[in-house]
Amino acid sequence: MRPGNKLPSIREAAEAFGCSRNTVIRAYGELEKRHRIYAVPQSGYYIAHRSPGGEDPRGAAEVHDIIDFEWAGPDRSAMPYRDFQHCMNEAIERYREDMFTNSEGQGLASLGLQLAWHLQEFTAPERIYVVTGSQQALHLLVGLPFPNGKGNIVVEQPVHAGMVESLRGYGGKVHGITYEEGGMDLERLEALFRDGDVKFFYTVSRFHNPTGYSHTNKARKRMVELAQRYYVYIVEDDYMGDLDGDPRNDPMFAYDPSGWVIYVKSFSKVMLPGLRLGLREGFLRAKATADVHSPLLPQGRSRCT
Repeated sequence: MRPGNKLPSIREAAEAFGCSRNTVIRAYGELEKRHRIYAVPQSGYYIAHRSPGGEDPRGAAEVHDIIDFEWAGPDRSAMPYRDFQHCMNEAIERYREDMFTNSEGQGLASLGLQLAWHLQEFTAPERIYVVTGSQQALHLLVGLPFPNGKGNIVVEQPVHAGMVESLRGYGGKVHGITYEEGGMDLERLEALFRDGDVKFFYTVSRFHNPTGYSHTNKARKRMVELAQRYYVYIVEDDYMGDLDGDPRNDPMFAYDPSGWVIYVKSFSKVMLPGLRLGLREGFLRAKATADVHSPLLPQGRSRCT
């Protein structure tokens, strides 16, 4: 049977296997506990983890021929609700005792291993930090002292509203650099890095918010070279990088084994920075003051997925 297929009713299964109905009920209950099947009220039992595009036994959701560009979010009607539900149930079963205590401040070690593998081993698990949301990571980094001892920030212009709010009241100077369809003025960027006492440069390297533009590989590599030359960190926000269908496009942190690029990425709100030791310890302390630890169940759900 394939994911999404309906199982025989309890009566049909009892007749087919020559057993009592109670035996079928216990068997179905065990399969449901293991998240291999799920029950739909007034309908029956179905195979879990249905294939993409398969028929939903709960009935097809209403389809609207409207694409809303106001909010950059997925189509809620297309979300795999049942798959998500079973991942949550599996996470509860696997981490049942740990749900009632604070989890590891840096995030689940097992999740870090999987994320490092997803990133094609551009970084190591011990350099990965799981936070409640990518915006939380950005907000912490704005207020965090950096090992280069500098105090100003450079951001692309325009920049999204979340970053604007995090920068309000910042004690240092914030320099804007125009980001247009043809790219960015790298000579001006170099001048800011050289003379601007810049602690980090914030960039959305692919599918920039709000313009939608992406830096070329050549531009990304050049920015990393400038950061290394002038001791400036790059905070690379690659929150939509998984939508890039060109496998030749690498994130900036792929060009930087020395740790000058702090990579921020969102799956279900995940941050994966390649941080140098001095900054890593400070970041962990700052994160602890914000939320002590990242919620365990979302991490467990992501690992089970």
